[in-house]
Amino acid sequence: MVPHLSEREDSIEHINAMCLHLFNLWCETRSVVPLTYLLGAWPLTNSDPETLRRLGTALRNLRRHHLHDSNDAAFRDVCELSDCVEELLAPSSLSAWAMSSW
Repeated sequence: MVPHLSEREDSIEHINAMCLHLFNLWCETRSVVPLTYLLGAWPLTNSDPETLRRLGTALRNLRRHHLHDSNDAAFRDVCELSDCVEELLAPSSLSAWAMSSW
């Protein structure tokens, strides 16, 4: 029997799945610039705050500088992914996670 993942682990799995989706999309469309941003911080080597912060920074920079069409599905996906990472990095999430690992 597989134990249920914690809320934090669920969030990490969701983030990885979204990154994989974007990776596949940008590979298919040969979108080199977004791929460069994504691959600078993903795949995640672990779920430490610094690793997530690096991914969040890459996504913010991508949103600011290269994805200007808000009607584009990839832009919406990047925004959702960025929000998920930021939510996971919120101080309340980190303190709750730290307390649960004791």
